[in-house]
Amino acid sequence: MFASTAGLSQGLTICNGEFALCAASTCKPTGKTITGNNGVAYPEVVCRCPILNGNNIADTAMGNMQGSCAPTDSGHVWSTFWPKMVYPQEASNFSNKPKDMNVVIQVCPASIQQGARASNCFSWNCKRGADGIAICHCPSGQVPAATAFLTEAGQGDPKACYKHPVSLPYKPEGAK
Repeated sequence: MFASTAGLSQGLTICNGEFALCAASTCKPTGKTITGNNGVAYPEVVCRCPILNGNNIADTAMGNMQGSCAPTDSGHVWSTFWPKMVYPQEASNFSNKPKDMNVVIQVCPASIQQGARASNCFSWNCKRGADGIAICHCPSGQVPAATAFLTEAGQGDPKACYKHPVSLPYKPEGAK
């Protein structure tokens, strides 16, 4: 089922059904570019993300979504988001053991100059892979290198900041 609630803002929608949660994933560059609905090409990365089921937030006008939460076909799922504190994560090889699924949010500071490696999988189409894992092609390089960002990737290991993590730009309080 892929019902959605009325848009929270233009395109922002609550969906219900299967989705890829990439918030704790790191990605690998493909050497290609990827272009979304905004018409701008960015370096492409490929990420492995767990497929979950339930409520999730999408922006049906962003990424490469075409106005609907419904998957493009049975072999695909959208990479969207829902705040969770426990879920299978790449850093623990997608283990379902409770001790391996705790979310750790870390700040990758602007001083490490990795902002351009930050990846954005929000509202992108992903192919279903084996064992409940989605293979997602997403853009990176959407923000300057000197941008701080938040990520759940790496379960607190700062090395994840250097591995094209799925992330969100972050402006620390008091920063200019």
